[in-house]
Amino acid sequence: MSQTKSVRVFAGELWQATMIKNLLDENEIPAFLENELMGTIAPWRVSAGGMAPVVVIVEDVNEERALKLIEEFNQADWETEDSTEED
Repeated sequence: MSQTKSVRVFAGELWQATMIKNLLDENEIPAFLENELMGTIAPWRVSAGGMAPVVVIVEDVNEERALKLIEEFNQADWETEDSTEED
């Protein structure tokens, strides 16, 4: 029986980590947040200088797929159709 390990695939503010977790969940990659509460209440206690205190964790078997989804998400063009339409 092989054991899976937990790996960090993202670190940031709570709102960013929540968006990434939701993206992974929607793509059937189980993920959870580390330091969700302490990262908001006292971020300097969970990370140096309080930077990127909330971490998204996945199983190592999903790491490559998760990183690819996160990269695609970060590179997406977020312009809406409304902003490109002419009046």
